[in-house]
This record gives sequence, structure tokens and C-alpha cells, in this order.
Amino acid sequence: MTTPVRKILATQIGALALAGTLPNSALAQGFALEEVIVTAQKREQNLQDVGVSVTALDQRAMQRAGITDITRLELVTPGMSYGFIGSDAKVAMRGANSNNTFGDNSSIAGFFLDGVYRPRASQQSQAYFDVERVEVLKGPQGTLYGRNTFAGAINLYTNKPDTEALSGGIQASAERFSRYTTEGFINVPINEDAAVRLAFNTRDSDGYIENDGQGEDLGQDEARNFRLSGLWRTDTLEAVLRYSNVSQEGIADGIFSAEGICQPVNEDGITDAFGRFTNCENPYPNNSGDSRFNEPWEANSDVDAERDNQEQNVTLDLKADFTDRISARFITSWTDWDSEFDWDGDWSNTPGYVFYWDEETESVTNELQFLYEGDAFKATLGGYYSVDDIDFGFSQYRVSPPQESFSDFADYQEIETTTTGIFFQGEYSVTDYVRLIAGIRYNEEDKDTETFSGFSTDEDGNPLPGVNPDGLDGRPRDIYRYELRPERSAVQNFDDTTYRLGVEWDMNEDVMFYANWSTGFLSGGVNADGSAFEQQESEAYEAGMKSRFFDDTLQANVAIYYNEYTDLTTQELVDVGNGTFQTRTVNGGEIETLGLEADITWIPDDQWIITAGLSLMDNEFGDFGAANPFVLANGVETNFLDLEGDTPPWAPEITLSLSVGYDIDLGDMGRVAPFVQFYYSDEYNTDDVVTYSTQEQDSYTKTDIRVIWTSPNQNIEAEAFIENIEDEDVLARTNVGGFDLVQTSYLYPQNYGARFRYNF
Repeated sequence: MTTPVRKILATQIGALALAGTLPNSALAQGFALEEVIVTAQKREQNLQDVGVSVTALDQRAMQRAGITDITRLELVTPGMSYGFIGSDAKVAMRGANSNNTFGDNSSIAGFFLDGVYRPRASQQSQAYFDVERVEVLKGPQGTLYGRNTFAGAINLYTNKPDTEALSGGIQASAERFSRYTTEGFINVPINEDAAVRLAFNTRDSDGYIENDGQGEDLGQDEARNFRLSGLWRTDTLEAVLRYSNVSQEGIADGIFSAEGICQPVNEDGITDAFGRFTNCENPYPNNSGDSRFNEPWEANSDVDAERDNQEQNVTLDLKADFTDRISARFITSWTDWDSEFDWDGDWSNTPGYVFYWDEETESVTNELQFLYEGDAFKATLGGYYSVDDIDFGFSQYRVSPPQESFSDFADYQEIETTTTGIFFQGEYSVTDYVRLIAGIRYNEEDKDTETFSGFSTDEDGNPLPGVNPDGLDGRPRDIYRYELRPERSAVQNFDDTTYRLGVEWDMNEDVMFYANWSTGFLSGGVNADGSAFEQQESEAYEAGMKSRFFDDTLQANVAIYYNEYTDLTTQELVDVGNGTFQTRTVNGGEIETLGLEADITWIPDDQWIITAGLSLMDNEFGDFGAANPFVLANGVETNFLDLEGDTPPWAPEITLSLSVGYDIDLGDMGRVAPFVQFYYSDEYNTDDVVTYSTQEQDSYTKTDIRVIWTSPNQNIEAEAFIENIEDEDVLARTNVGGFDLVQTSYLYPQNYGARFRYNF
């Protein structure tokens, strides 16, 4: 008896993508878990032979876990947590977090699309479409990947053109909040050595955050994405050329956050970092109406929070085989990313106060790799060079009464970052069962920054064209007059050498033990006022086991790790006058993390598949301090909070995922596969300032149910699902802005819908 849906279920494994391409005949003979091939170490390897922690999901696994972008990846990746503000993904991994990604700051986990690094956290939030697989590498990846893989890396690989046959597919879904998504591809062989592939993705939706003010509901989607790829190859050379265009518009769910929550205050109503009471009123002066604070997925705003994210990318990927043992790969890429946000400046239905955020990045990257595959020795040698021209600005236009509150504050910063790297990693087989691994990388970054101040008037104080008493006819970036501030411009240089040492031991053909020591770093940077913050560094120790038992029907992978993160940055709020506050990044201290992760997949027979993922983490600040964003701290006026011994944000002590799938044969009517996925997270913090209660996320559960029907010839699928049955309101990220306003966002609420897929 063949079991095609068995194959589908076998890819729904949470943290492990297994049996994704296993032929039906193999399933019939023993329904064993298939080998999963990854390129986490920049060479093709069986996942079970890679001596680092990797979560790998193929296209089928992502579909069955409901993963269409980064937002649900944490549900199947032990040790990873997710939050967001605006378009910025706030990835946390093994105790390190990405709380600060604005300005010249980067995510702690590097994001690579088809081998090309994307420098901005907002680029991590793009839709996944026509994807071959995603690999999440946990722990510093400083040797092979370099900068900004401080705590890990996320590799997304899209499908290459296929020369074998004409093929195509279409997928459509309808979900809650009138969310409609389409996705498709067509693959056309030109001859036996060349092919082209076109893929597209669209998404439209109403907002999932109800706006009781004059503005539209928040969180609306209007996305149009496509990718055109071409492949040409000979016996010794393969060339893949990709062009992609990403467009994400609609109504944003926040710049700094989507809505407000209650302030911590003392018995006198004064804000206090340790306040035992709360104030849920909007603290901005002259706001009117119900702010809807502390009510998840509700806001009261007069501004249409428009979003406009646009990306174009061209990537050329060349692979050459010189001999049976020596090969090379060269990847060159150009990316242009532009992001615009509008937002309500006073978080109320009072008109006349708008925030603007602008970000534009043009990146050119080049990486050359040489690979040697000997019998006892394997090596990777390479070089990296990139130039990122990054421009970003924060502006406001405030004309709300009283008139003395007028403000046209604007800062715009331009940074040219030149990055070079040289790396080597070698693997030597001491015996048939023991391998030693060593790697080193030298990294250097040069940053040249200029800062400009913007004004809505000319030098004589007259309003510029497009500036009106009640608002702007456009964006400050296009309307304001900007003046260079030489005293706030700077040139900075950062360099670092990162290492890896490891050992692997095959106890037998099914069980491997490994141990690693590795280092990584996160780029230093320059604030808009010209001040610099130093690069952050990480050092990690990991030991693990990768194993299979009972004729490849049970897989158990376990890792124990200890990470030290030093020179960590935090944010402080600076009063720049006229009621305007600006965020500045400073180095704050260190974090220590001890943890255990486990992935288990079990196929007891030809109908059931059971998987589990577990993360246990003991995580605390070492010598760490943060600026107090409130008036008081335990009743005392102070600008400094000592957080040593406290728990950093996005670091739950326990997370647990459990999934169960069952395959039912319907004979001539195909097959149906119900699937239940359960996730539990212990409580955790959502702000670097971990002292106040309203930023704490309580422990919660999320449960998903999917039912998938597959036609007898396997070319048609229909799916019904419900996600987050509990409708948990989970805090995504919390921060404190002007007037001690506590701002937050919530992860997506309960969702339900149906999908249809057709392939030929």
C-alpha cells in the first residue's frame, strides 16, 4: 500500500524537515525517514552529519506548519523567539535578542536569501514563496557567515529552474480578516541545459487591528511579489540568474509599535520603573478620545498609517567544478530596498501630529568560495566584499494645539558601510569515526556617516512648498530643507577575528556526537548624533547528539549549549528639545545563557507521525545597565537601571512543541490527513527594561488544527485550518517613548481559513 499523504505528514515534523521528497515506493517498503540535504556549512551534507544545531524545513514542511513568512517559524524552531515592530523582525535566539534594529543596528541572526545577506531587519519580513527550504542555524556563525550572525543565521533558498520537464502550480487561500493570498509558478525547460522559472505571490487583507478613530484599520496587506530565474549549465559550470521584485504596501501595524499599554506608576501616579500600579491613559498632551490602551488589537488613531516597502534584487550564482575534488562558487548581487511608514504621533484621534520613517538601502555583495573534497580532508576557503549605502530618517510634523507645540523635527543619516572578510574552515578525519574541524575568519568594516537636520521652512522662516498649517503634502524626506551637521558626522572602523573549533564522533552509523567552540560578532555602528557604539561579541560552547533508531523510524537530536554575549547594546531616550525624544544606542553589558534543545520525530507505523521539540533555557543579564525611561525607579529619580541578574527579553525558560498527524486512506477518493500542532511558551520579558510588569508576557499555549485532503493522483490538495485556537494575545515587543508612553504590538490573533493547491 502506498501512502502519498504519509509523505506529506512526514514533512510536518516541526523542527525537522524529513521525508520531503521520499518516493512512495520507499514509504511502502518501510516508511523510513528520508535524508535531508542542507548547505548550512556551505557544502551539501546530510542534516544528521552536520555537527551544529540546524532546523531545516522543506517546502512541504513549511506549508503544513502554516509558514508563509518568518512570523510562525518560532513555533517549529526550539531556541528561537519572534517579535516585530513595523516591518522589522525581532528575532531572538538562545537568549540574545534583536530589540534594537532601527538606525545603524542589525538583527542578531543574519538573514540570507539564496546565499545573499540582507542587511536590514525589515527585509527579514518578506513573504516566502516558491521556496525550496529554510535552514535556521543556532549559535554564532562568525566563521563561514561573518558579520551579524552573532547568535545564528536564517538561510532561505528558492527553487531553481528545472530542465527535466514543463511544470507549474497555483495556490489560493482565503482567511480571516478578508485575507486573500495567491501563489504560483511555471517552470519552462529550454533544452537539456537551460530553463527559466517565473514565480509570483500576492496578498490582500483588511486590517486585523480595529481602529476606532478616523484612520483605517491597521495591519492591512497589499503585496505584489515576483521572481524570474534562469539556469544554464554545462558539464562543469552552472549559472543561475535571479531577478526579484517585492512590493508591500497597505496600512501598517506600527512604526515603533502598534498600540499603547499601561504605564507603571507609584501611588502618586508618577511613572516608576518598579511601579506597583498602572495608568492606562494616553500621556500625550492635548490628545482626545479613548486611546484604547491595553486592549489587544484595538487602536484609536486619526492617521492612515500608510506603508510602502519596495525591493529589487539581481543575483548571479556561478558554480564551477575544476576537478572531482575542487570546485568554486561565486555569488554577486545588487539589492535596492526602500521603506516608508507614516504613523500617528500622539496615539490618539486628535489630528495634527504625524511620525514619518524612511529607510533606503542599496547593497552590492560579492562572495567567492573554493571547496576541496578529499578523502580525509575537506576545506572551504573564501573571501567576501560588500558595500551598503544605507539612508534612514525619522521625522515629525506637529501642528496640534496649542500652537507653541509646533515641531518639524527631522534627522536624516547616510552611512556607507564597506565590509571585507577572508575565511577558512577545514575538516580532517583522524579515523573513520572521528573528525576535527577548525575555522577562522577576519572581518573588517568601515563606516562613513553624515547626519542632516531637516526643517519645514526656508532660511527666513517661511513654510516650504507642500507645508500647510494642518499637515504636509508629501513626506519630509521630499519636502524639507536639509542641512549637513558636520559635528554629528563621523568615520568609524571595526574589525574582528572569529573562530570555530569542533570535533565529531560517529559512535555507529546511526549515532553521532559532536562538540563545538565558536565566536561571532554584531557590527558596531554610529548614532545620528555622531556617537559610536562598539561591536557586540559572542562566544559559544555546544555539545550534541544526532541519532536515528528502529530502522530509521525514530530520530532524536539533542544539543546542550552555553553562550556568552558581551558589549551588548541597549537604547536610551535623549530629549532633543521641543518635546521631541530621540533614541540612541549605547553598549550596555553582557548576557549568559545555558540551555538544552531537543527534536524528536517518531513514525510508529504507516499512519501516525509524532514529533516534539523542547527548549530549556537559563538566561540572565551579567554586568548590564539600561537608561531608565520613567521618572522614578523605586521612588528615586535616576537615569540608570542596574539589571544584573535579571532575565533578558524573549528568553522563556521553557518552550515545547508537539504535533500529531494521522493518515486516512479514502480509496478512490484520495486521502485525508488531520494534523494537530501544539505550542507552549513559559513567561518572558518583551523590553530591555525588564523591571515593569506591563511588558511581561505571561505563559501561553497555541494550538493549530489542519485537515488536508489529497486527490488520488496527488496533483490537487484542499486544506482547512484554524490557528491559535486559544486566540492568545501575545506581546510582540514593548518599548517606552516620549512622555513615558509604553508602546507595544501583539502577534497575530486567531486565524482560520482554507487553501487550494493544484500542480502539474
